[in-house]
Amino acid sequence: MSLKEATRSAVLDRVVKGEMTAAEGAARLGMSRRQIFRLKAKILTWGISSLSHGNRNRRPPNALLEETRSMVCGKAAGEYRGASLNHMSELLERIDGVRISAKTIGRILKDAGVANPHGRRGRKSHRSRERRERFGSLVQVDATPFEWLEDGKEWSLHGAIDDATGTVLSLRFEKHECSAGYLRVMEDMLGIWGVPAALYTDRHTIFFSPKKGDELSEEDIMEGRKVPLTRYGKMLDMLGIEHIPALTPQAKGRVERLWGTLQHRLLVEMRVAGVQTMEEANRFLPTYMELHNGLFTVEAANGTTDFLPCPELEKLRLILGYRDERKASAGSEISWQGTKYQLVDEKGKNILLRRGETVTAIRTSDGGLYALREGEGGTVYGLILSPLQDGKRKSATAEKKERSERKTPGPSKDHPWRGSLKHRKQERPVYDDPDPLEAYDDDFIGSIYGVRVS
Repeated sequence: MSLKEATRSAVLDRVVKGEMTAAEGAARLGMSRRQIFRLKAKILTWGISSLSHGNRNRRPPNALLEETRSMVCGKAAGEYRGASLNHMSELLERIDGVRISAKTIGRILKDAGVANPHGRRGRKSHRSRERRERFGSLVQVDATPFEWLEDGKEWSLHGAIDDATGTVLSLRFEKHECSAGYLRVMEDMLGIWGVPAALYTDRHTIFFSPKKGDELSEEDIMEGRKVPLTRYGKMLDMLGIEHIPALTPQAKGRVERLWGTLQHRLLVEMRVAGVQTMEEANRFLPTYMELHNGLFTVEAANGTTDFLPCPELEKLRLILGYRDERKASAGSEISWQGTKYQLVDEKGKNILLRRGETVTAIRTSDGGLYALREGEGGTVYGLILSPLQDGKRKSATAEKKERSERKTPGPSKDHPWRGSLKHRKQERPVYDDPDPLEAYDDDFIGSIYGVRVS
C-alpha cells in the first residue's frame, strides 16, 4: 500500500469506528462527504482491502507477451546490438514484422537490465550555425576511420552531405583516408547530383597545400593565390567550386554528426545484410543511402537548387584524373613515374615537342593515359600518352647499328628506272652489209668529210 492509500485507510477506519465524523474525514482527505459515505460502505462490505484499485496485480489486455519481450532482449544483445531505440524499432518492424515503439523497447531493456548505449544528449553550450537555404549551396566532405566490419580492422569511410537538407550525397570505403577516396566521392556526387556551389572540408594536406607563399608558381601568382593549390584544389578550381576550410571539427558539425549516426546504424545494417568484405560494403552503400535519406532528409528553406549540370564525361574524366606537369626533352618525350612517354594523336602519329615545353600528364580512374599541351592562341589539345619500348629510349650506338643493318629497299618492278635499265640492256641491231658506208656514193662521203675519195 502506498503512503497515500495508507493515510486514506487510517482516516476511514476512524470514520467507520465513529472516532471521526464524515465531515472531518472529508476535510482531512480533501474529498466530499458523499465520497466518504461511499468508501465507508465499501469497507463495511469488502473490508479495508477494497480501497486499492481493482486492476492492481492484473495483467493489462494490451501487454506484450513474454515471448515478444524475450525476442526483443535477444535481438538487442545479438544482431541488433549497438542500435538505438528508434533504430531497433525500425528494424523490428521492417525485418521481423513486429511493431513496438521505441519507449516500449526502452522499458523492456530496462526491466531486463540491458543498458541503453544511446543516452539523452546534453544541452549544447554553443549556438548552431544556420543551415544554408538552397540544396547544393554547401557540401561538407570528410572521412572517418572505424571497425565497420567488426573484424578488428579499421577502414575509412569517405562521405559528402548537403548542408541545407542533410542529404547524404555519396559514400565510399577505402583502406585509409586518401585522395582516391575523396575523388571517388566527388565523381559519384557529380554524376548523380551535379556541381555544387561550395565545398566545406578540414585543412588536410589533400585539400590544402602545406607549402608557403614563397613557393607559388607563376600561374598561382597571376590568379592571386596566397598558397599553391593541391591536385584536389586544382580540380575544384577547374569545376568552379568554392573551397572553404573549417578551422574546427565543430564548424562542419553536419558531417561529424553523420559519422556518429553511421557508426551505429550502418554498422548494424551491414551486419543484418551479411556484409563481410569491403567490396560488398561499397556495393551496399547506395541501398543504405536511399534508406538513410528517406528518414533524415529535411526540406530546404528555398526550393531552388544550386547544383549545376555536370561536364561531359570525357572532360570530367580528365578533370578528375591524377595529373602532373612534366617538361619535354630534346627527343620530344617526357619522363613520368619512372617511364618515358611520347605524345600520340588520334591517328597514331607522334607529336613533336619543343625542348622544355610543359606537358600535363593525366592518368584517369580507369587507367587511361592522356596529356594536355597548350597550342597557339592558348588552345589546349588533348593527346594520348604512348610509353616507349622497355620504358627507355635506345642509345645512339644502338640506333646507328640498327640503321646499318637495315636493308635499303630497291625500286619496284614497274619503276621507270627499271624500264630504262632494261632498255639499255637490249641487243643492238645487226646490219647485213659488212660496211655501212658502202651504201653511200663517194661524192656524198667526200662532201661530208671534205676529202676526195678515189
